[in-house]
Amino acid sequence: MQVLSSACKRKSLSFGGSAVTQSPPMNRLAKLLFACCVLLTVALPLTGADRVCLINGPADAAQSRYDLAIGARRELNISYFYVGGEEDDFTMRGFALLRETARRGVKVRLMVDALFNSIPSHLGAHLVREGVEIRVFHPFDPLKPFRFNRRLHDKLFIADGHRLITGGRNIDNSYFGLSRYRKEGDTAYRNRIDRDILVEGETATQANAHFMTLWNGPKVKPMWVGKYRCLIRPDDAPKRLTASRRRPTPPVYRAILRRDIDTAKAALDRAWAEFQSQPRVVQLPSPIDWNQRLRPVDEIRFLADPSGRKSRGQHTGYHIAELVNNAGPGETIWIESPYLILTKKARTVLGDAIRRGVRVIVFTNSLNSTDNLLVQAVYQREKEDYLALGLEIIELAGEPGREGMETLHTKSMVLEQAGIGMVGSFNIDPRSERLNTEVAIEYHSAVMAGELLRSIQERIKKKGIRIGPDGMPVDGRPRYLGASPKKIRRMKWRTLPALIFKGWL
Repeated sequence: MQVLSSACKRKSLSFGGSAVTQSPPMNRLAKLLFACCVLLTVALPLTGADRVCLINGPADAAQSRYDLAIGARRELNISYFYVGGEEDDFTMRGFALLRETARRGVKVRLMVDALFNSIPSHLGAHLVREGVEIRVFHPFDPLKPFRFNRRLHDKLFIADGHRLITGGRNIDNSYFGLSRYRKEGDTAYRNRIDRDILVEGETATQANAHFMTLWNGPKVKPMWVGKYRCLIRPDDAPKRLTASRRRPTPPVYRAILRRDIDTAKAALDRAWAEFQSQPRVVQLPSPIDWNQRLRPVDEIRFLADPSGRKSRGQHTGYHIAELVNNAGPGETIWIESPYLILTKKARTVLGDAIRRGVRVIVFTNSLNSTDNLLVQAVYQREKEDYLALGLEIIELAGEPGREGMETLHTKSMVLEQAGIGMVGSFNIDPRSERLNTEVAIEYHSAVMAGELLRSIQERIKKKGIRIGPDGMPVDGRPRYLGASPKKIRRMKWRTLPALIFKGWL
């Protein structure tokens, strides 16, 4: 015991008239480890601070998604309200990119709203066979008819849980500047003016957790591929019971189904080959270094409806209302929304803000530019009430010579004095407030909020027209900004059903 105790005692050495205590090697190692832990604790929040980049144009929107998919190493989680079908070039090239990503060993998950899923069964079956998991939100269930009206409106593109793209864009040609303006009957095909935001950091991890909660929850089911399910059954799946009454698929019928899947494979092969030779909106190799474009922000928050529910005090609309409620006198709030229908709660929140001295400016679609006549019918009927409330409304008229050839689809908001910006999927209408799942990114940064504000103001300057207190454009143009007489009649015919189902719009 004396030997051990004497070995563990510290030795005092005389140095310059003072006694210096010499620590054993283990104590020095412990101090070194402690110092390293302190340095890591201080350094990690600095190096891991969230950064953002606004994505305004369609070329950057397509390029950013391609770059994130190519750069993914572990997983790629994607959620959209609407995805196009075989007739859409951008969608098919996107599917080919997802297939190539899955072939590299990346876990690819695609979640689409069941009502707006345009993926054909044979194409979905081929993607599933290639390793792309596809699930749909709220497929029709006769035992739960009321949830049929609650749709997935999230737009998420998450790579490795570290980088996130969200905003207003869905997936088809019109969201990426590839749709040529044309009319077929009563349908007009036009490009959509939209905006996304690229986020890097902890916020992307939170968005990924939200995605996985929905993905593994009861609201989401695997995509129904119908008769093709017999061809995507994994080899290690348990065999059916011999007492099952379901007859095995005849070989001839299997051959027909396999031919359909081979057709889908050939279509994606062509799309991928065309993409490699003529990438169109995307540049190969990518000329953009996103690390150079990303900018740090002071604060950032990911807003979502937890588990797809409109939980009281937690959903996206509640947080947006809180931002407006906290706006002080002299503040100016700029809002971009393709649809404008104010619920009773929205009128109260905006009306209180205006009475406090807050200026509220809304940029929205005109009848000539809209793609939703039901919403426009209610808006045109209530427009004067919104103006009397104090809202300043600017409608999309379009550039000279291109009136009605684009439609606004952006969902953004800026609090000018506070330096707060928001980009997401939330529309100013009852459906976003009460029914659909919504996501948004709220960030606090005078620099990045100023960049978003300049983008909104540039669009207004080029394509917008201010609406006067009487509901008419201030420059003397007609009320509906060049909409055809047929479109005006079609909107008016929809006014009564639109007012009846206003809470669903």
